[in-house]
Amino acid sequence: ADGAGSWESSHRHDTLGFEVERILPGGVVRSFAYDDIGRLVDARIRKDSRTRHMRRYRWGVADRLLSVEDSRRGETRYSYTPTGQLDRAEYPDGREQWRKSDPVGNLYPDPDMKLRRYLSGGRLEQDGEWHCEYDADGNLTERYLGTGKWLDGKKDRWRYRWNADGSLAKVVRPDKREVEFTYDALGRRLSKSFGTTVTRWVWNGNVPLHQWKQRREYSVMEDRWNTDTERHDMTVWLFDEESFVPMAMIKEGRSYSILTDQLGTPTEAYDADGNEVWSRMLDMDGNVIEETGNKGMVPFLFQGQYYDRETGLAYNRFRYYSPKMGMYVSQDPIGLAGRILNLYGYVDDTNAWSDIFGLIKFETNDPDLFPVTGNQQNTVTIKMQGSRGRDFTAAYKEAGISRKSATGYTWHHNDDFNPITGTCTMVLVRTEGRHKYESHTGAVKQFQDLMGHKYDTRAAVVESQSQGWLMGRKPSEKKNSYQKTS
Repeated sequence: ADGAGSWESSHRHDTLGFEVERILPGGVVRSFAYDDIGRLVDARIRKDSRTRHMRRYRWGVADRLLSVEDSRRGETRYSYTPTGQLDRAEYPDGREQWRKSDPVGNLYPDPDMKLRRYLSGGRLEQDGEWHCEYDADGNLTERYLGTGKWLDGKKDRWRYRWNADGSLAKVVRPDKREVEFTYDALGRRLSKSFGTTVTRWVWNGNVPLHQWKQRREYSVMEDRWNTDTERHDMTVWLFDEESFVPMAMIKEGRSYSILTDQLGTPTEAYDADGNEVWSRMLDMDGNVIEETGNKGMVPFLFQGQYYDRETGLAYNRFRYYSPKMGMYVSQDPIGLAGRILNLYGYVDDTNAWSDIFGLIKFETNDPDLFPVTGNQQNTVTIKMQGSRGRDFTAAYKEAGISRKSATGYTWHHNDDFNPITGTCTMVLVRTEGRHKYESHTGAVKQFQDLMGHKYDTRAAVVESQSQGWLMGRKPSEKKNSYQKTS
């Protein structure tokens, strides 16, 4: 019923393993150029030997992105606080956006920091004319215009209902229509119900693989919803290896290539004939500034976030993120262990960071550890390679474990990086289980702080090479493909 579909891409890398060219269906070619320390400075889209779209990136100290020059939209400029907090953007149309922060991480959309009022723990109480209310666990329960008092009632009222485990169960919109969600035991969302449509997902580890919709009707006699078994809008999502960066979608047998920016946020989509069918530009908080083509075609915002148009929230595994608020609508499940004072806060710099690869040290008796046999090891010491993919390769080799036998598990960096020897401890744990311990620490963060380079960049790999830590692997041309037949 879901038809047939296939997609293939070819990738060319330099000797350090970083992508310099991607060949996509329809004759679309994406090329990348980097500066001397490995930061992306130029990304171009070509077709029929002609440049169709180009972005240039200008960087400052400490890997701060200062501007993006877009051949279609113009230049966007950014500024930062002395500590590296992204606090201002100026967009091509002249509009300014502020992202000011107080000492405890509360965000303000105005330079005078007067438009918002916060409660303890980072709970946003007032946002301009909007007011927020929370339950005893710190979950957002209402958001409305007005004060909520008798003469100034609750207008445009959004209500949020939560499960006992802290997952969002339901959103009641101002029009009284409800959006309901279900999850599996690992926090992965299985369904979203709105009106007569149910959207369902099947997962591949931590990323969605299959997505489809089913129709439902409400039976007054039975006082319940009855869902049709027929599936439609069948979609397959393809992600880059061991990442949350989407590369392609296959919908009802038709394939589309997804292109992303320096952070892995989707920016364009092309069909199999090489025609651009969708593009989008986001602001610093993930709000859509401009969207062309098939609106809503690619729902992913920052890495790991799936945007729901029905609620205005983005599903982010164990929490929901609000682009309008620039923060989460519930507290960090691990509290202050996340190393962020504001328990609702997102990352300091949305141009360089995403709240996906939080790492924390695991105890040796943790039930999520890979069960070893014989001479296998689930805890090893490696020299940091500058990229997670290279670290994983080194860890598997040291552990005597094949990737295939460790399906459902992934490596984590403990927070014990030694800048003299370049070593750190790696622990092989259950893929789904690691998000129970979501944190913003670990050897990756230590490497970045001490060596001065963002991990998973050319600069970090060059640093590892210059220190004599890099394994002598020269990657060859890589191909990604997916084929499905009915």
